[in-house]
Amino acid sequence: MKGHLVGISRFREFLGQPSANGDVECDWGVLEERTRVTLPYDYKEFVTAYGPGSVNGQLYLFHPRAVDGDQGLRLEYLWDQAGYAYRELTLSNPDLYPYPVYPAKGGCVPIARSVSGNHVLLMPPGEGSEEWRVVFDMGQWVVLEMNFTDFLWAAPREELFVPVIDGEPCFERIGDIDPL
Repeated sequence: MKGHLVGISRFREFLGQPSANGDVECDWGVLEERTRVTLPYDYKEFVTAYGPGSVNGQLYLFHPRAVDGDQGLRLEYLWDQAGYAYRELTLSNPDLYPYPVYPAKGGCVPIARSVSGNHVLLMPPGEGSEEWRVVFDMGQWVVLEMNFTDFLWAAPREELFVPVIDGEPCFERIGDIDPL
């Protein structure tokens, strides 16, 4: 696995101070128990720290407790939308969709969407890797041998072989988080 798990504190250098609650168990416990999907800690830690929002106005990150109606940045809404879309697309053209998408068993889990509608997903361990990997669908599926925080660190710094996020890095919080 390429990467070194960039710590949340490093993102302050170019995304600014996190503005969310920072309580991983509070944000993720109910969702993970209900869905039986345990996502990687580095991803959960970042989303919990920064909340629902946009990186450079180009990549929308979803949160498990985003308030309903806040421009659709509640994570389960993304799962429902992407799961349905990929299920239908795979039925009509299976060769273009090589990986199952959650809620399919062992499916990649959608976590973000670009302004052009492309998805960033996390591929569960398996198929030659013991770690979660980042996958994105930009008309062609690309699997990156890196975890979420390494991906998010590399993308705006133009260290990936495909452009995902352009321009000077910034994070804009969008919406609120449901109180408990």
